[in-house]
Amino acid sequence: MKTCVWLMIILAVLFSLLPVQNQGVETSLGGEFWSRWTLESGKSPVNDDTIIKKNYFALERGYFDLRTTFTENTKARFTVDIFSTDLIKDGAGLKLKYAFVDFANLVPVPDLTLSAGLQKVYFGTIYDWDYTLIGKAPSDEYKLANSADYGVSFNGYLPAGWGEYALGLYNGEGYKNFGDNLKKNIRMEYLANLRLTPIPGVTIGGSYMTSSVERENNLADDTPNPAYQQQQLLDGVARLAYGPVNVWVEYLYKDVTFPNAAANDYTATGFMVMPVFSLYPLIGTDIQLVGRYDRWDESDNPADKKLLNAVTGGINFNTLHNDSFVPALQVQLNVTQKTYDADNSAAAYANQKKDALQAMLQLKWRFSSKIK
Repeated sequence: MKTCVWLMIILAVLFSLLPVQNQGVETSLGGEFWSRWTLESGKSPVNDDTIIKKNYFALERGYFDLRTTFTENTKARFTVDIFSTDLIKDGAGLKLKYAFVDFANLVPVPDLTLSAGLQKVYFGTIYDWDYTLIGKAPSDEYKLANSADYGVSFNGYLPAGWGEYALGLYNGEGYKNFGDNLKKNIRMEYLANLRLTPIPGVTIGGSYMTSSVERENNLADDTPNPAYQQQQLLDGVARLAYGPVNVWVEYLYKDVTFPNAAANDYTATGFMVMPVFSLYPLIGTDIQLVGRYDRWDESDNPADKKLLNAVTGGINFNTLHNDSFVPALQVQLNVTQKTYDADNSAAAYANQKKDALQAMLQLKWRFSSKIK
């Protein structure tokens, strides 16, 4: 609590230093939409027959993005997420994705920005994941971190192009919880992230975050809550970008303790290797070949023991681009094989009952335009 009080005092002082100016406001409207067909097969739960488990079209994501530049040092972003999957009513769902303001030059540190509001979580690859593959970033996929959360962060660049860093304080419950759901967790989430670029094309770095789930004591009667857990999260990242080749390697570590139910303590580890090869320099057409291998070992978790191996192959056809050569219209095809090690997974995963072969075909398009 003392930490939060001091942070509020510091923020109040910093905001009082903001210059009062009446300058022209510039606003842009953008959007990004993912229309996807998903087909998934696997073993029937009642016999050994291979059956189709999923076969549907959906609008997986529909982002509407409003960005405003108030001054050279003050900018804001507001993004809503429209979708037709997850738990929804009346055919569509709506979530807030981003709602934050960036303040530059509040403190005498070069290239430092304070961000306040619903913003990115600077953990692992999750904050710069551009969905070259259709799937999520590993730290999002395996539930180490949320892609966005409510909080405050300081983020900036190291001198001489040596890299970037971020320090963040978040709710720790992501952007999907609201209202009474926020009472499940009263402890904040602390984050530190560092990326170094020792030579052009090579990036190494890591992230550390403390997190918790639910309350230590039940709100109704103040009795110990057995579901309360504390988490220590680590992520290591390496990247090699040279010519048409771009390779990401990521390592994940999750340590979970249950102060009120120690028998449930566990650790989990994983890693990802994702090579991307661009054919554009060879054939003059913007086509990417993408691969990904994931290994997620949660075999120490008594509640959901599993060891997953996942292999993905994909191709991206970027047909239209904006002025910065960022794809404005993209067709993506991914095929993923997920298998669980029977010797290191719970009985529910035995006999390939949870193994799956999934194909996803996605049309993704985006736009951006200044409106003032």
